[in-house]
This record gives sequence, C-alpha cells and structure tokens, in this order.
Amino acid sequence: MFRLTNRYLLLLASLAITFLIGLSPLASLETGLGIKLLYTLRGMRAPPPDVLIVSLDSRAASALGLSRRLTEWSRATHAVMVNGLVSSGARAIGFDVLFERERDPAGDAAFAQALQRAGRVVLAEAVARRKILDSAGRELASVEYRSLPQAMFADVAYTTAPFILPKTDEGVFEFWTHLPGVGDRPTMPVVLAGIMAGRSLQEAQQSGLGREARRLALNLYGPLGRITTLSYDQALRLLEDPLQARRRFEGKAVIIGLSEPNQSLQSDAYRTPYSSADGVDVSGVELCATALANLLDGSYLRRLEPATELAGLLVWSTTLMLVWLCLAPRMAMSVTVVGVIAYALLAVLAFGRGNLWLPVILPLLVVPVMIAGLGLGAHYRRVRVRQADLERAMEHGLSHRAFERLEGVLGGLSAGRTVFAVCLCSDIEGYTALSETLSPQGTRDALNRYLEAFIPKVESNGGYVVDIVGDSVMSVWVADASPAQARDGAQRATLALDDYMNGSELRPGALPTRFGLHFGQVFLGEVGSDKRREIRAVGDIVNTASRIEGVNKLLGTRILASEGALPTPCHSGARAAGRFVLKGKRQSLALYHLSSNPELLSFAPDFERGFAAFTGGDFVAAGQSFERALAGRPNDGICAYYLSLSRRLALSGATSEWDGSVILDNK
Repeated sequence: MFRLTNRYLLLLASLAITFLIGLSPLASLETGLGIKLLYTLRGMRAPPPDVLIVSLDSRAASALGLSRRLTEWSRATHAVMVNGLVSSGARAIGFDVLFERERDPAGDAAFAQALQRAGRVVLAEAVARRKILDSAGRELASVEYRSLPQAMFADVAYTTAPFILPKTDEGVFEFWTHLPGVGDRPTMPVVLAGIMAGRSLQEAQQSGLGREARRLALNLYGPLGRITTLSYDQALRLLEDPLQARRRFEGKAVIIGLSEPNQSLQSDAYRTPYSSADGVDVSGVELCATALANLLDGSYLRRLEPATELAGLLVWSTTLMLVWLCLAPRMAMSVTVVGVIAYALLAVLAFGRGNLWLPVILPLLVVPVMIAGLGLGAHYRRVRVRQADLERAMEHGLSHRAFERLEGVLGGLSAGRTVFAVCLCSDIEGYTALSETLSPQGTRDALNRYLEAFIPKVESNGGYVVDIVGDSVMSVWVADASPAQARDGAQRATLALDDYMNGSELRPGALPTRFGLHFGQVFLGEVGSDKRREIRAVGDIVNTASRIEGVNKLLGTRILASEGALPTPCHSGARAAGRFVLKGKRQSLALYHLSSNPELLSFAPDFERGFAAFTGGDFVAAGQSFERALAGRPNDGICAYYLSLSRRLALSGATSEWDGSVILDNK
C-alpha cells in the first residue's frame, strides 16, 4: 500500500487539478455540451397551458391576401386581433413587433383605439447601442438607448417593454428580466407575468424576482413550434366564433410575433440546445413565450453559485480520489462508473423535476477521467515499487506470503517504521567445524537445506526472517497489534525449530541450533545506501537477542529467552536460568530456559535450594546443593554452570553490591 504521505500528496494533486479545471475555459462547456446533454436526457416538456403564440408568417400573409413583408400589414388587422382577443377573455397580450413608422392613418387610428380599450397590451421596444469613438476610431464607451413605438401607440398601450436575449458562442440559454443599461426596465415577459398575476404596472416594474436575478436561465419546452402556436389567419377565424375563441384564449397570455417555419424568412432566430441539425432555430417570439411561461410557474432553471459549483466539484473529486486510493483499480473503476451513473441520474432528475441545472460535463467526464488517470498512474507506481520491494525481500529470505504480511504491517518496506517486536536470534552450533569438513559448495548446500526447513516454521507462526548472515538467522514477530499473539507465535516457532533441529530424530537439513529471544522496540524496514539496501531489524533489542543466544554456550542450553519475550502472565514450560548482566549492558536481565523436551526443564529440589543460597551470597552452601543436584542429573548444564561459578565465588567472595546477578564478560 501507498505510504500515508503519498496518499495525501495524490489527494492534494487531484484537488489542485480539479480547482484549475473549475476555473479554466473547460467550465464553459456546461453552457454548451452540458445543457444540451441535459435536454437530450430529459426530453421535451409539455407545452405551457396558459401561454399561446399567434404567429405572423408567410402562410398567414397568403391566406389573408396581405404583403409578404409582414411589417407592412395594415394596423387595422391588428386592431381586429386585439379586439377579438379581449372579447375572448385573453388576460394579457404582447406584441413582439416594432411599430416605429406610420402606415395608413385609418388603420393606425383603429389600432390605437383597440390598444386603449384593451388596457392589457404590451408593445415591444427596441434597445440600440451607440459607440463612442476617439479620433483614431477606437471605441471608448457605449451608450444604450430605447427605440419606442410611435407615440400614438406607446401612449395608449399598457406599457412598452424590451425583450433582449444574451447571446453566447454556444447560443442562447438565458433571458434578461431587467435591463440595467436602460434604467433597469423590466422586459416583456416580466411585465406580461405581472398582468397575469394581477399586479399593477408599478408592481411589475419593481418585480423583486427580476431585480434580484436580472438574468434567468430559460427552461425550454422543445424545438420550434413546441409551444402552442396559431397562424395569424387561424386565430382570426377562431375569433369569428365567440364560443370557440373563448375556449382557446380565455385567461391566457397571447404573444403575437414573427414565427416563420421557413427559417430563411425568420429575422430573429436563435440557436438553442433544441436547434435541429438542418439549421432550424427557435424564434424570438417563442423564446419570449418560454420566458413568460417559466415566470408564471416558476420553472425557469436555477444554477448554483459559481463558488458552490466549484466546491461541489472539489468534493466530488475528493470522493472519487479516495475510492481510487482505498480500492484495487478494477473495483475503483467499477465504483467510479457506478458513481458517474448515479450522478447523471441525479442531475437529470434535478433538471427535469426540480428545474436545477447541475454541471455535468466536468463531473461526469473531465474529473472522472482525470482521477482515473491519476489513480491508474499511482497504481502503476505502487506496483513497480511493490515489485521492487518483493524482489529485494525475496533476495534476503522473505517468501512472497511473508512479504505480503510484512508490507501490510509496515505500509511499505522502503519506508519501514519502529515497532514493538519479539526478536529471535539463532546460530548453528559447531558451524565452523562443519564448514571445515565440507567444500564451499557443500557448505552452501547444507545451509540451503537448513534454511528450507527453518524459514517455513518461522513464517507459519506469524514471524518474518529479516536477516541471514552466515549461519545466524534473525527473525521477528511484530507485536504492535497483539503482543500476546506475537509472544505465543515466537515461542511456538522456537520450540518447533528446537524439536526439528535438536531432536533425537534425524531430519533433512537439521543442524544443532541455539536460540535467543528478546522483546522490545526495533526499526523494521530497508537499511543501506542507494546502491545496496537490505531489509533489517535494527536496534538494541536485536543485539540483546544475539547476546542472549550466546549465553546458551555457558549454560549448555539451546533456548534462552528474556522475561519480556515469554507469554504472560505465567511462564509455564520455562525454567528460570537466573539474572545476567550481558556484555556491554548495565542492567541485569532475567533469562529463562525453554525446550521442546519437557524433561530438560525439570530440576531437583537441591537445585532450587542451591539457587536460593547463590542469590543470597552463601556460595559454599550453594555449591554443596548444586553438587548434590548435579549428581542426580549429570547432564544439567545450568546446574553445572552454577556449581562451577559457586566454587569460584566461594574462593574470591562476592562484592558488597551482590544481588545475585551474574556479570558476563563474553558475548
């Protein structure tokens, strides 16, 4: 597994890249590909029931015998339309047509009278921009100004209002509610929505919704013609039948404007996500009707604040990165795909039912691809590092299974860490004499057979062989998680090795071996230079275990262990061997004798009396007791050692600081 620091670095790198992506031009993909994807996945909406379009188009011109230049129609025709709509109960009427020039006086007068009687007709006004240039022709500033209908119309209409659509490179996806450049005037959809809601003109002009938002995102219903549209001549025929006209127009907002199926004749067509591949865009009057319908039912799209979107993107990136850091690549890829699908469903649901426009291109495509790339790259690096660790580990005696366990404990062999561990130092007895009788190759073969029998017994009991120098093997049991389990495993392995190597039965690869066990803190991991590194256990505990192993030579034993290396609370199966101050140490250490042969651990009462006398400084009485005990057990190496030591001390005497501890001068 990766080291924790590397995980943090990778997580920080993913956050930094995500942050830059969120501020980069890639974020603009949401207003192009993103919104188009959401509309595609959601599908078309049902047309609004309370908004209707009456289209000025070439079909109506032909049917009515009027000019194909729709702006040249007599205003008397519009007067008939207004009067009919009012009689049919239309609640609000909007003309997305500019009435800037005079036509025939009679028609104009009729239209003005119809506007005055209706009291609910909003006329379109244009907004133009005049550039202010310097002497070199460079633009210094610009001034926006209103272009109003003729005064005879503007003065009697309910009001005039602009309808401006902010254009982007990706088309149109928003509409203005109030235009700041011309005094924050409300646009036609806002004014018409006010009439529909029964608000006064002043209330509509001060609409809090529009002033707070200024620009709102359109929630489109579909392609051109999705909103119910009647051709001008069809509407006039309906108005001839009062009953049918009331059924169609009563309580509705009617917007009259140019909506030409023949796009070559459409003067104000706008590209939207629903623009078709053959170039059919949506007319301005249909977008005005869409904006009005959105305002009436509150279905205009809501977007998160840019800072909130960026924060959400960072959270999403962090979640995906944690998946890649915690799971194997195949599982991480599966979870990522499931997460992307779940987010896509959430985004479509929020878009379709909650009118919430969530970002989709960055969360569904850009960020997952980036995270997957980082995750796969990190995994590849982990595999390479792990393979190198494995090769080095196997060079120094670790099997593949032991490597897997040790890597999990340490979080990477190259890093290593300080752990509590039981250390077992072993040494082949008479190895020098053995090697003198064999050729170098024969010595190697004998040592290989020995290690083939030795290492599995350590690893099967939870330990690791971490160092082999000649005939000396250093093994460890990591005790951080469970000291008792580590002590038990070390004792089981040592007794199994003692039985195999020192038992009476001749076994393949068996050579007489001495063992020393100690417990404490060691550094476990790679040690060395860039050119050569080895897996080692390093620390005073390792050296002390080696010293304990050497005491076996003095006591004639095969296994000695410090008190801390034995399972607690009791030391059953262990025989106290006394306290010793090992060479180079200041503090005495209690040692215990272990053996796979229980008979070697029993001792006579005379030994116990002699040991008590020895500890108390009565070396004459101790010698007498040890002598009687040794007579009963001539092969007791510990008893023989204390008998010899008691005799020497009886002649030389003990120091005033005597506490029963034996000071050793040899390793």
